[in-house]
Amino acid sequence: MLKNNKRKKGILLLLTVLYILIASFFVSGFLIDSNRSFRKGKIEFESKNSKLKSAGTYTNITIDDRPGSPNNWAWAKAQSLVTGSGTLLDPYIIEGHILNMSSGTIGLHITNSTFSYFIIRNNIIQWNQLTNILDMTGIFLSNITKGKIVSNTIYNITKGIHLNNCSNVKIINNTIYDNTLSSNHMREGILVEYSYYLNISKNIVYNISLLGNGMFLNSSFSNEITDNKIYDIENGNGIKLENSNFTKVSENIVYNNEVGITLQESHNNIISRNSVSNNTDNGLVLGQSHNNSILENNINDNTQDGINMVNSNNNPISKNHIKDNILNGIFLSNSNDNIISGNKIQNNDDGINLYVSIYNRIYENSIDANNNRGIFADDFGTGSNYNLAYWNFFTGNVIHAIDATSTNYWNFTYIGNYWDNYTGVDTDHNGIGDTNHTFNGGIDYLPIWDLDLPTINIISPSDNDLVGRTAPSFIVEVTDVYLEDMWYTIDDHVNNILFTNNETFDQTLWETLWDSIAEMSSIYIIFYANDTFGHLGSNNVSVIKSVAPVITIIYPIEDAIFGAIAPNFTVEVVESNLDFMWYSVDGGLTNVIFITNGSISQSIWDDLPEGGVLIRFYANDSLGNLVFEQVHIFKEIPVAVPPTIGIDFISTSLILLIVIAGSIIPIIGGILKRKRKNL
Repeated sequence: MLKNNKRKKGILLLLTVLYILIASFFVSGFLIDSNRSFRKGKIEFESKNSKLKSAGTYTNITIDDRPGSPNNWAWAKAQSLVTGSGTLLDPYIIEGHILNMSSGTIGLHITNSTFSYFIIRNNIIQWNQLTNILDMTGIFLSNITKGKIVSNTIYNITKGIHLNNCSNVKIINNTIYDNTLSSNHMREGILVEYSYYLNISKNIVYNISLLGNGMFLNSSFSNEITDNKIYDIENGNGIKLENSNFTKVSENIVYNNEVGITLQESHNNIISRNSVSNNTDNGLVLGQSHNNSILENNINDNTQDGINMVNSNNNPISKNHIKDNILNGIFLSNSNDNIISGNKIQNNDDGINLYVSIYNRIYENSIDANNNRGIFADDFGTGSNYNLAYWNFFTGNVIHAIDATSTNYWNFTYIGNYWDNYTGVDTDHNGIGDTNHTFNGGIDYLPIWDLDLPTINIISPSDNDLVGRTAPSFIVEVTDVYLEDMWYTIDDHVNNILFTNNETFDQTLWETLWDSIAEMSSIYIIFYANDTFGHLGSNNVSVIKSVAPVITIIYPIEDAIFGAIAPNFTVEVVESNLDFMWYSVDGGLTNVIFITNGSISQSIWDDLPEGGVLIRFYANDSLGNLVFEQVHIFKEIPVAVPPTIGIDFISTSLILLIVIAGSIIPIIGGILKRKRKNL
């Protein structure tokens, strides 16, 4: 009996241990999974929470960062108006707000912030009522450094953005306009006063109907106004500088305004590469402004003058294209010592009009097809005297020039001007006419003589070169002292493509032509060049269309996995003049020629390390066209892995429980049998 009790206790102990082990197994798995789920949820929450930004709808926001101010940056952050900490890497950010402004207020006003970095971006600032008689400003910065105003939309208020006494501020990619459906009209798109080192770029300002300007810089210096679009300023200037110096105004598009760009009492500025067109008054105005550079602008289709200068001296006007203006291309009034050089002045009423202006130098301009006079030196008042005009090219004007005072000079010491109506000759072939050219009030003692055509030497491509569908490059040498334009055609003058340097043929035109002709057909290329006198030179070359082989990789497929045995390959090559086919698996270090489909070389395959392998198949033809296609595969040699149950946790636990129970039951059964026998 005692023996049986001991056996019962042993069995009970065994079952208890097994139960504890199995329960621990379940519980630990549950805790691990729960912990993982909790951590995952926490990470996801923290990740989402880190992206939250403050945004809201307000009537106005004011931040004053002077010492002791109750509404400084710290206050604004506490109110969830801003995020960030005000450093260079983590600036304060005012973003995503909608400001429905109250009458006579400032939408967003920041003042006295000279140490903190901040960004104002992606906000909408508006007046959404029909009428308002009080001035309102969308964004006003005063006494500020280190700020950015980026990608905001501001409309239907008096002033869009206003800066006063600011430096190192960027105004970028904002849209500012006036809604004409409202009677509350805008006056200034961007107004800057007493500020410097600003970057104003990529903004759009339009539709201002009251007396005002798209951009107005007053008493400011060393700023940049670049790559903006300004249009439909009905009663003002697209861009105006007043008492503002050392400013760069470049690459802006300014059109459909009253005046395009105005400089008033502003000096040492650069006005370059702007497009100034279709303005109802003048394109570019300089009033009492000196030492400004007017360079490489397109100034056309303005109702008054292209460039209008009054009481302005020592301004270089160079390399501009000034055409199709209703009155004058360039008008100078009481303006002296200016340089007008290298411009194309075409199809205006007068090309250059000098009114009471002296000591100006006019040279190397193309003055062409103007409807009245090429150059007119007026004799009103004291007259326009002592101006020097040389090395200009007068072609196609109704009247080339009038010197009403007869006190101006029409040639330099060694050269005069080209006149397309000059009737003299050049017997000594020195490029200067043998006799003077006289015209209305003036004499050119050294008129330019030129009957030579530009010469074109084609270095590449050469005749009968084989060319593919990818447009080839070309190299030509063009010689002419007075070279004007160069262009080419590949489609019998359907398209004429201007070029200034050796380059590649236009790819779109090349493909269109290529696809329309048969293999081995000729492509006829003609290069042209003209000079300032209208002389035209040309040269041509013929190349041959050659279709390159076409390779299709059928097998192996992309990212396929192979072991120790080198893979087979199947490729198709379409080419009537096929020369060779080969492949490489090591970047071209080893090339294996093949004639038919087969297998990658086993010895080369053995030398490759495991991992990604790029197989490149090549083919060329007898005309020299070489192409390739490639496929990426993997080399992975299997490694023996210990067997695993391969099923999920609960299933594995149940199986273990069944196995253990199955093992215990026979033992218990045996014990019970022996007990019955003993009884």
